[in-house]
Formats: sequence, structure tokens, C-alpha cells
Amino acid sequence: MEPIILDLREQRCPLALLLAKRATAALLPCEALTILIADPASLRDIEQYMAQQPVQCQRTQKHDHCSLMVSKETSFNV
Repeated sequence: MEPIILDLREQRCPLALLLAKRATAALLPCEALTILIADPASLRDIEQYMAQQPVQCQRTQKHDHCSLMVSKETSFNV
């Protein structure tokens, strides 16, 4: 399976947040999404959104941008 990368380094809010929401909603439990973000306001908004969702989100600071690795939490409730 190829990695899913959403490059938002050229985007600003609210479009960056909207695109991140759409990509996260489309994730399957076995998939991971890497979001690349350069705008500090967009990063803050996206991280706040992810904190309210059933996802795991890991932030990595790069030289000129941040990378968020997002994966859906699996539900064991049947």
C-alpha cells in the first residue's frame, strides 16, 4: 500500500483545515495519512481538530514545516 501524503504547505486556513478533515474522514482503520503543514495557524487548527477525533496524531518538526502522521484508531467493539 502506498503512503497517503497530503501536502498543505502552500495552503492556509480555512482551506487547509477543510482538506485535512476530508482526507482524515476518508481514512480506513488500516491506513495512515501524512499531512505536511507550513502555516502555524493551520497547524494549530488541524491539531485541535485531530484531538477531537478518534485518530492518533504524531507531530514531527522539520526544517521548514511540520509533518503530522495521522491514523484512525481501530474499534474493537462489535
